[in-house]
Amino acid sequence: MSPAHPSTPLPPELGIPESDWQRTPATVRDEFLSLLKRVDALESRLHRDSSNSSHPPSRDSAAQKHERRVKPTERRKPGAKPGHPGHQQTLLEPTSIISLFPERCGCSQSEVMALTAYLTHQVIELPEIRPEVTHWRLHQGQCPSCGKLHKASLPPDQTTGFGPRLTAFVGEMSGIVSVSRSAVQDLCASVFSIPLSKGAIQKMVNRVSETLVPHYEAIGRVARAAPVNHLDETSWFMQGVRHWLWVMTNPLVAYFQIHRTRSQAAFEPELFPQIKSIYYNLSSG
Repeated sequence: MSPAHPSTPLPPELGIPESDWQRTPATVRDEFLSLLKRVDALESRLHRDSSNSSHPPSRDSAAQKHERRVKPTERRKPGAKPGHPGHQQTLLEPTSIISLFPERCGCSQSEVMALTAYLTHQVIELPEIRPEVTHWRLHQGQCPSCGKLHKASLPPDQTTGFGPRLTAFVGEMSGIVSVSRSAVQDLCASVFSIPLSKGAIQKMVNRVSETLVPHYEAIGRVARAAPVNHLDETSWFMQGVRHWLWVMTNPLVAYFQIHRTRSQAAFEPELFPQIKSIYYNLSSG
């Protein structure tokens, strides 16, 4: 084995005996030290973030962002802070009342007199949920004179197969709560024991949307007629395509509309006609 190069020092943090280091060929020692430098460089890059480098905060990991957002000194126990006003349970209108009376007194086994209620303990429970299912049996028969076959017809409001309360619930969960069609499907099956296909759920959502159109248009007319409105927009994705959710508010109503752009093209006559004229007047001025 060739002797070690005398100019190659032994890094003290390695813990290698001096005798072993001196017996190592110089080429091996140089390559070993080069690899150590690469490891140090990689470790420093691993712990690099926006706080100790020129990297933007967007490149930080989720753990680094959370650690920066919640400092150890800012962590506190869960629950309301001292001085926070409490929220007591509201007494609801009872559907049944059960009265409880004290037992006989142990001193004389006589009944307690002058009874008064001193506490109302409220217990809230959901009723047993069983769907109301109506089977419409349609009959048919022949005319005794001409033999023509006549069939009964369903009432127009029963043709969809789903009642207004179930339809409204599905529309509420899918629209306002923004629950996925799969989650609504699982919820109706587990809570109501109602199996629904995703197609049926979508049809109910469409029915709710069509029912709300006249009210939505009325809100738009009130918003457009107001002398002063506050206007804003934010990004909104529809089937993976980026759109823009516009809102126009005043003390009476809040009017929302989804548009394909956030530019002046959004100020179409059917959206915010008066805003379009103001926008052009400000631009020309």
